[in-house]
Amino acid sequence: MAQNKTQQYIKQLDIDKNILSAINNGVIVLDDQLQIHYYNKWMQLHTKLKEDDVLGKKLYEIFPTINKKTLKRKIQTAFTIQTPTFYTASSSHYLIPIKINQIKNSLFEYMQQDVSIIPFKQDKQFVAVIITDQTIMATTNTLLQTNIQKVRELNEALIKEKEITEFQQKQLLSNSRSAAMGEMISMIAHQWRQPLSLINTVIATLKIKKELGILNNKIIDNSINKIEKTTNFLSSTIDDFRDYFKPNKIATTVNISNLFEKSLFFLKSELKQLDIEYAIDIDPNISIMTYKNELLQTILNILKNSIDAFKEKKKKKKKISVVVVNNKKSIFITIEDNAGGIESKNLEKVFEPYFSTKSKNGTGLGLYMCKTIINEHLHGNISLNSNTNGTKVAIQLPDKV
Repeated sequence: MAQNKTQQYIKQLDIDKNILSAINNGVIVLDDQLQIHYYNKWMQLHTKLKEDDVLGKKLYEIFPTINKKTLKRKIQTAFTIQTPTFYTASSSHYLIPIKINQIKNSLFEYMQQDVSIIPFKQDKQFVAVIITDQTIMATTNTLLQTNIQKVRELNEALIKEKEITEFQQKQLLSNSRSAAMGEMISMIAHQWRQPLSLINTVIATLKIKKELGILNNKIIDNSINKIEKTTNFLSSTIDDFRDYFKPNKIATTVNISNLFEKSLFFLKSELKQLDIEYAIDIDPNISIMTYKNELLQTILNILKNSIDAFKEKKKKKKKISVVVVNNKKSIFITIEDNAGGIESKNLEKVFEPYFSTKSKNGTGLGLYMCKTIINEHLHGNISLNSNTNGTKVAIQLPDKV
């Protein structure tokens, strides 16, 4: 009977060993003095050591760099609490220092491992140390952390780049504003030329009549009235230009017809001087909620471009046409001239900063700022088409920014 029990025990032990040899983990059975009592096939494969060569030996004889005190303390902890203890790859720190010898790893020399210590046979102080290879996972995590750091560095670089771009954008806006001021001063000169000439004429007439002795109170009063009206007109012109340059980032209800009338007021002297027909087709009831001065700057830039094109290309019949259509939630503005158009090779560049098709005095910021204002500030779209006859600029704006 006793012999049968022994045979059953040996048979059961063989089954247990077969199971342990088949699992995809390292299994070492140790006593409390770190003597090896079992060493499965997984361990043999990964350490290139046969079980017969290690059985009965102390673990630190097989792995000379092992931290004996740490391992013994962990084994004793498992015995004390009579519960399996578990250590992750990050906390085990090469508890069983197995060199990576199958696949070369550029990050780790030793296998990254999760280690479980399972106590059994309390009287004989045996534990099973189960090792799970986590090198691939640890490598992936390390590479991930490295990539995260790279992403952070790239993000920081992008933030700096954005700051530089925003600074450059502000510089371009400032340059564009300065260029626009130059244009406005030129417009003021056109607006003032005739009124100043009238004042000079009135004063000259007064002098002549005084010398001839025919100056009377009625003539003086009439002359003063003319000068007063003319100076009021000059003052009104200054107010209009000052309002244009006033920074205004508050959206207001803007009547599109009135806005184009304002643009015509600024440009009418040049239009008249160059004999340019100005045709406008706008429903007087169309209004949108937008930034008035920025939209006015855009319209003036586009109209001024057409006027400048007529200055450079001689045309007998000059015409600028404006059409505005209301379409539910948007309005569509079309400004078209017959000034001869833009060369096809330049069409793709017209919205780039500092690109100009003008032979002289062109800053190259006008259309660039138009695109910036329409797309980024007013949340609309702008496009330009041109042929040998002329140029058409189309603007789409929402009814509310």
